[in-house]
Amino acid sequence: MGEEIIKLLAIDLGASSGRVMLGTYAGGKVEVEEIRRFPNGPVEADEQLYWDVQQLFHEMKQGILEAVKSRGPLQSLSVDTWGVDYGFLDAEGELLYSPHHYRDQRMEGIALALEAALPPEEQFRLTGNQSSTINTVYQLFADLQANPELTQKASLLLMMPDLFNYMFSGTAVAEQTIWSTSGLLNPDSSAPASEVLRRLELPVELIPRLVPAGTVIGELRPGLQEELGFGPLKIIAGASHDTASAVASIPYGLGGSNGGEGSAAFISCGTWSLVGLETEEPVLSAEADAYGFTNESCFGGTNRLLKNITGLWLLQETQRGWAEAGEPLSHQEAAELAEGLDRSTARIAVLDPNDPLFSTPGDMPLRIESYCIRTGQPVPQSRAEIIRTILESLAQSYASTIRELETLTGSPISCIHMVGGGIQNKLLCQLTADATGKEIIAGPVEASAIGNVLVQLTALGAIEASKARTIVARSSAPVRYQPALSIIHSDQGGQ
Repeated sequence: MGEEIIKLLAIDLGASSGRVMLGTYAGGKVEVEEIRRFPNGPVEADEQLYWDVQQLFHEMKQGILEAVKSRGPLQSLSVDTWGVDYGFLDAEGELLYSPHHYRDQRMEGIALALEAALPPEEQFRLTGNQSSTINTVYQLFADLQANPELTQKASLLLMMPDLFNYMFSGTAVAEQTIWSTSGLLNPDSSAPASEVLRRLELPVELIPRLVPAGTVIGELRPGLQEELGFGPLKIIAGASHDTASAVASIPYGLGGSNGGEGSAAFISCGTWSLVGLETEEPVLSAEADAYGFTNESCFGGTNRLLKNITGLWLLQETQRGWAEAGEPLSHQEAAELAEGLDRSTARIAVLDPNDPLFSTPGDMPLRIESYCIRTGQPVPQSRAEIIRTILESLAQSYASTIRELETLTGSPISCIHMVGGGIQNKLLCQLTADATGKEIIAGPVEASAIGNVLVQLTALGAIEASKARTIVARSSAPVRYQPALSIIHSDQGGQ
């Protein structure tokens, strides 16, 4: 009898693109393969930014069709996305309107009213989340202030992955890792933050039943089975926040160059960069709050103590502007330009990636110039100088955050696991090693998709949760970057 091969789908939605990924588990190893990729971004209507949910769902269904036709029977499916955004369902279970994009400006002017009732330090104490106008709690407060009738029209609030899992299954739940980004749960994500809801007069009835990551919530709706032409497919609420999925894939235990003393931190690197480490419990000290850290839930119930840093958004938006001006530059070309720059004569500045100046779409090189003038730094002129400035600034920001983590925990960090699409930029990885003085262990690139697959496998009973990271280490070889060295070498992993 042949060895069982398990195939399932991980749908991974980022803020700039989405992918339908086939996950295959066989021989104690997991592999992921891209079946379909599609663009994702805000659409503007009435001067507000929204997500095109119906188009995204159409793309997902096309990816499922392609996977079934080319790869055969599938066992399950799970969706992971970015955090904070959501849609409303009415009493009939229909979406009221397309969800707003977190960069929408409708929260402008609302923060003062919210924070008068619930100051940022209280938000942190009651939820473990750092206050931010993009957080669900701010967006929901703004929605209900502008449209009080929503309290009658809206039956449930579904975060983005919950919404898509609902569209597939017909079952509405609140998965804990995605809701841990909302500012609406208590610090360990086990229940709604009643004091927050009371002070802001937010209806607790909008929050669905909370479930842990790795919950089988149902099967593909009969109508979709008929439309897509195949039978039942289990729908799983996985670690549906993409960072939670990414962290679930980190192969801890590979050790650092100092023999493994201290803890291992992580950087999940994409449009946003999430820098942090796993802790047993939420860290709610005044110092953690002052440093700007937030607490979010992990698969398995541990805590992610992390800081959100505007990541490769800076470079992506810069490249978008150049492309619109008729001067497109691929990721590879951008990396080569920055790597070939003569650093000794170049005009390089250090940016704060989280400066509000960089938070919305626009002419990023012009904003970088404005920032440099404001802060008295040399203004990068060439494309190579602009790219290098962005990458070095990200590395410096990562390093500062790692030092803060060491201060907060009172323990040295031995090495840093970098995961996600951003690690394909080898210069960024090396600059991060140099800036932090730590060994960087880079991989996997497809961290969110692999974590999504692993959580599904545990939900199906195919693997034990405690073995998931061992499977990652067995399945792929990371790339190691040493501080102040240009030699990059790959582990002979998979043994």
